[in-house]
Amino acid sequence: MNELAQQIRQTLEATDFIDRAFPALRQWGLRDEDVFVHSLGCSLWNSLGHEAGYMAVVEAPAPFAVGNDIRSDSVWFRRETGDPAVLIEFERYDGSHRAKDKLEGKLANLRTAHARWDGKPDLLVLSAWSVGVVSAPDISTMLARTSATVKSVADTRGAYTACQLLLFYRFIFHKDRSGLLKLERLASWEGL
Repeated sequence: MNELAQQIRQTLEATDFIDRAFPALRQWGLRDEDVFVHSLGCSLWNSLGHEAGYMAVVEAPAPFAVGNDIRSDSVWFRRETGDPAVLIEFERYDGSHRAKDKLEGKLANLRTAHARWDGKPDLLVLSAWSVGVVSAPDISTMLARTSATVKSVADTRGAYTACQLLLFYRFIFHKDRSGLLKLERLASWEGL
């Protein structure tokens, strides 16, 4: 298991980090309005990066290359060198075909951003949230389908370095009697 992935898991699952830093997620509850859950999720990942000793930046753009501008929801930079160590995307996922396509697009963005950062990030995190338990996406198929696209984009920079690790993290909420969402559990998968 990757040391950084293990540190993320331990902090999110074995400590009071979420309750201490974001009481809205488990204690207060929140309304599923506009992009509020997304904002909290990005803030959580960014705060976790600071807690882990990195300079974490929201909506950090990858170096420009031919193609669309890519901004990761959170990028953790090493304080010593300024190199990115972790790229993160946080997305709503309801198990539908449309949601799977959107999640696959986020994975492609992570992999393309990794290539644009010249393969420096050690870890890619694709994080999804849902209300209730929904079918898990087939990450292996998504990885296979995004490989050709990422390589063609990366080749415009003259280099392609495959990331060694993807951490897929799920945030599963339940809706209480008053209609507020509360974080019920976390689930993760690691591979690449």
